Amino acid sequence: MAAYQSEERVTYQTLKEWALDSYFDFCRDSGLADRRGHEQVMARLDYTFEGGFERPAEDLMWRVILLVLSSGLHPDWEIQQRKLISDRLAEQGLDALLAEVPAEEADLFRHDLKILRLI
Repeated sequence: MAAYQSEERVTYQTLKEWALDSYFDFCRDSGLADRRGHEQVMARLDYTFEGGFERPAEDLMWRVILLVLSSGLHPDWEIQQRKLISDRLAEQGLDALLAEVPAEEADLFRHDLKILRLI
């Protein structure tokens, strides 16, 4: 997935599509074929895109997507993801992180953060 390192900002929708496509592939190839558990599938998804997002907004969005896909099945992992997200929000501020994100996309992302009780 070299495209995720493009010079253009990756949209929240595109990040979700990449995550779901990869999640499906990993569930098929590792989860079912190799009998790996959900936590291992999530770890593979996280590792595959590790360091792939240079923009803080993309990285924050990616963390939120991973949190949603984890489905609360792994309490320790969920706590870790929530801390990463909360720390980034505290350090950089949500408005600053979303400054270059179009309003409609930013509103959708904020909506997800509210549902997850992160803001």
